Amino acid sequence: MQWHTPIGYKVINGKIEVYEEHRKLVEQIFRDYDSGISAWQIAKSLKGLGVKNANGRVAWTHASIGRILENHNYLGTEYYPQIIEKELFDRVQKRREQVRIEGSRGKHRPEKRERLLFGGVLVCAECGSVYSHIQAHNKKKKNEIPKWKCKNYVYQNRVTCKGGFISDRQVEEVCIHAINSLIQNPELTEKYQEKPQQISPAYRRLETRLENIRKAALEEGTDTDMDTGQPCTGETGTEKLTALLFERAVERYKTLEVRDEDIRSEEMKETLAGREEITEFDEELYRKLIKQILVYKDNSVKIIFHNNNSIKIGYGEE
Repeated sequence: MQWHTPIGYKVINGKIEVYEEHRKLVEQIFRDYDSGISAWQIAKSLKGLGVKNANGRVAWTHASIGRILENHNYLGTEYYPQIIEKELFDRVQKRREQVRIEGSRGKHRPEKRERLLFGGVLVCAECGSVYSHIQAHNKKKKNEIPKWKCKNYVYQNRVTCKGGFISDRQVEEVCIHAINSLIQNPELTEKYQEKPQQISPAYRRLETRLENIRKAALEEGTDTDMDTGQPCTGETGTEKLTALLFERAVERYKTLEVRDEDIRSEEMKETLAGREEITEFDEELYRKLIKQILVYKDNSVKIIFHNNNSIKIGYGEE
């Protein structure tokens, strides 16, 4: 779960919407980079013009520009409306990779493609956080296979989540299995049978944390914000509280999400029409069919398709 929305979006009543002023800025950054302007030059120009970032500060670096240029959410996801067209996004990724290859900042990293493909799609089934792509930097482990792990796996030098690990190859294999299951079982492309909506465990945990903060503030006599009904706890406390409120809003939005299974089901049927089973990972089919992959600690995953139907698949040790 991100602690703030990427620049270009804002949360309104628990729903992530496009922030028009920042949308234009994001589009301009992509167009400038696509035209040949470097990330460093873009950052320098924005600072010179006094343009503020998502945090309201004039603080731009080539790294912050790079994070914008590589953020797949701008293509449109389950929760983020689309801002950047796929053709432009793909051109930018190719240029960035070419710059890395030609420059002196290190060799080409083969896992780059996987980070763009699966980032934000892999989610921990134990705690609900997104997965991060990791590769050992220890020379003794230089041959270790890059893997994905929960962002909450280690916090403050302690293991806080026991979510499973999964490699790029294993992700591709379960995707192949899932796509073949759709081909073998056409009923999976039918409309999802909606069940009564329930409050998620993650939402309940956030509610409990916020309630504890409120009670503690009342006991200490701290002032309460009139708009949110939550305690004012100083600049640092307010930032943490804002992060919690945002998390709760996004989690609630997922619970109350308006389903569009009819459209998704028809799109999936069209995509699979006349298809035979696949033996290799197909990026186009993956993007059109698979919405999310929940990773469990027992070497299994739950594949959620775009029509919200799902299947559970096991994967072996790497």
